[in-house]
Amino acid sequence: MATVPNQTPIQKLARTFVERWFFTCMAIVMLVISLAGFIPALVNPVGRRAPLTFLAATHGIVFLAWLLLFLTQSLLVVKGHVRWHRALGFTSIGLLALMIPLGFETTAAMVRRGFDLSGDQHIVQHADGAASLDVYQASIFNFGGLLLFASLAVAAIYYRRRPEIHKRFILYANISLMGAPITHLIGHNPPLVLTPPAVLVPIFILLLTGLARDYILAGRIHPLTVLLAVGSFASFPIWGALIGPSPAWHRFAAWISQ
Repeated sequence: MATVPNQTPIQKLARTFVERWFFTCMAIVMLVISLAGFIPALVNPVGRRAPLTFLAATHGIVFLAWLLLFLTQSLLVVKGHVRWHRALGFTSIGLLALMIPLGFETTAAMVRRGFDLSGDQHIVQHADGAASLDVYQASIFNFGGLLLFASLAVAAIYYRRRPEIHKRFILYANISLMGAPITHLIGHNPPLVLTPPAVLVPIFILLLTGLARDYILAGRIHPLTVLLAVGSFASFPIWGALIGPSPAWHRFAAWISQ
């Protein structure tokens, strides 16, 4: 990657830190967000609407394993163990093969149930069986996020021998997983109000990190980073305002959740 000329000592120090530790720090941030989002409902089950199912537990363990793999892979690169990094990378294929069907079935189960198990999202189930949230419309974020993650993760694996492309795909694939833990994190903190903008702001910040990394390291932003950041963020209003409310999506969501 090109260097930025005429940098001050502080800028050089920042560049060195970002070049070496960016992905490790991002992996840690994502792990912290995920644990902070889901652990409270497990440690203090008072607000839970139902016991933790085997499906939900398996889904959580496998997705956590994926983030731990991301952290491990980042540390291997930092330590210069590129050969180990590549060898361990084949584990991601197996994990991905588990994550996609687990994510799909967990979302389908949520739609059939009509409310979240943890109670963090404050979805009220009325006596007549109706919920305070249109679960078919809301499911577009889960199904859409899963499709986005799968596409970017597969692209990252495909470009594994082209590090600069691989890094960008895997970063934004993992950011696409953060919608659910951020939603739960906001939901179980009463001072915060669970609204779409409240969820989008931290996701927007995460998306900006890739752009910031490029600029710090090269003084410019790689076109692929722009495409992934803008495309990822644009997907939310497209899902929420165009696809989710449509009758066609409601029929489709009802069908795939049977």
